[in-house]
Amino acid sequence: MRGELASLLAYTQLLGMAAPIASISSKRRLIPASNAPERDRVMTPPALARAICEHFAPHMHGLILDPARGDGAFYDHFPSHLAKDWCEITDGSDFLAWQGQADWIVTNPPWSRLADFMVKAMNCADNIVFVAPLPNLTTKARLRTIHKAGFGIAELLQFETPREWPQSGFQLVAAWIRRGHAGACRFTSLEASASNSWLRAA
Repeated sequence: MRGELASLLAYTQLLGMAAPIASISSKRRLIPASNAPERDRVMTPPALARAICEHFAPHMHGLILDPARGDGAFYDHFPSHLAKDWCEITDGSDFLAWQGQADWIVTNPPWSRLADFMVKAMNCADNIVFVAPLPNLTTKARLRTIHKAGFGIAELLQFETPREWPQSGFQLVAAWIRRGHAGACRFTSLEASASNSWLRAA
């Protein structure tokens, strides 16, 4: 038997029955809503930034840039053997207008501008580490942008959400996006000792 959804809903309403199909608009979105720009200055706990930098340090070389320095959580923990630079729009240095080149870009970018930061970073460096919710980094559109630029996700480093950050229920990661990477993506987590250490310090 065939029928229309509108007819089905009308009949169930007439009979005093609950709607058999939940409204799509009432469902929670699969992808988090875009962060409002005024909420983008969410500072990374220094201990977490240090743990992330230490995790990727063995691979790092050359010049490393923090394009959204904030209070310096990442910048202050970059390996000492690297040349380093920074941008911070509130200090008059807008990454999206930056004209340099770096070997590595590591930061917690403003999530409302993640797409813009991603495109700019892939034009400026061969290795990018961005802190963001996992779903925001792995939408079909985001993956197409990454692959079209000749990059791949080499590693997704998961960690616990800092207590002072909004608890969205989405897994946070530090994603290593690398030029020319075409192999498998490693899914790792901060060592329990390091994770507990930064959680206690946060």
